[in-house]
Amino acid sequence: MPTAMTSTSISCVNDPLSAATADLLVVPWFDDPSSAVPGLDAATGGEIARALTSREFQGQPFEILVTPFTDRQWRARRVALIGAGRNDECGGELIRKLAAAAGLAARQKRVGSVAFVVRGRGDVAELAQAAAEGLTLSEFYSGAYKTSLSGDQPPAPPPAWTVVVEGGGDVVERAGRAVARGRILGESCNLARELANEPGNTLTPREFAKRAAAIAADAGFRVEILDEQQIEKLGMGLLLGVARGSSEPPRLIVFRYDP
Repeated sequence: MPTAMTSTSISCVNDPLSAATADLLVVPWFDDPSSAVPGLDAATGGEIARALTSREFQGQPFEILVTPFTDRQWRARRVALIGAGRNDECGGELIRKLAAAAGLAARQKRVGSVAFVVRGRGDVAELAQAAAEGLTLSEFYSGAYKTSLSGDQPPAPPPAWTVVVEGGGDVVERAGRAVARGRILGESCNLARELANEPGNTLTPREFAKRAAAIAADAGFRVEILDEQQIEKLGMGLLLGVARGSSEPPRLIVFRYDP
C-alpha cells in the first residue's frame, strides 16, 4: 500500500541566525530594504546585495535565491532567501505557503537539514505554527502510484526541520507548543491527501473503515462501523441506494470522543 513520506522531527529554537545549525538556512525576504537581516549580506560576501542590485532577486513572493556563506562564523552552509513581498502583508497564511515552497525546493535538492526563520506580521507563535504546517505539507508525495515507466523518481526523504524564532521570555515555550500543533495539523492534512489520492478499487468502503478505525483508535476515539445490514435496519435508504451501484458493500463509520 503506497503511503506518504514518513515525517521527521521538527524542533523550535531561538538561537541567533549565525548559530543556526543546518545545511540550509531559509529566510523570508521582504521587498522593503529596511527589513533586511543585519549581517546576512556580509556573511555571504555581498552576494545578496549584488543579486538585489542586478534585480536577479527582488523579494517577490516565492522567488528563491540560494548562496553559500563565506563567513565561517555562521554555522549554516548556505542561505536561501525566499521572497515574501511586503512585510506588512506577510501573515500566517503566506508563511505557511513559503515554508511549503521552501521545503519542496530543499527536498528536490536533497538537503539534509533545514532551518526556517520565522518573520512576518502577527504573533510569533501563530507564525511558527504556520511554518511548521508548511514544512510538514512539503513532505507529502503524490506520486506513490507512479511506475518506473513514468521516469519520475521519488523525492529524497524529508530533511530534519528546525523553526527559528526571535524573542525571549515565554516566546520559545509558546512557539514550541505552536510548532508541535502545526506538525499535527500538517500531518493530518497529509493523511487526508494520502487517502484522497487512493484509487477507488484500493480504498473500498471496507478498507476505508478499517484504516479510519485504526487512526481513530490511536487518537483515543471510540469507533463503531455499521455494515449494510445495520444500515438497512436504521432506514438509511439513500446510502443503500447509492451503494447498489457498486459491487462493494457500504460502511458507515461512527466516531465518539469523550474528553
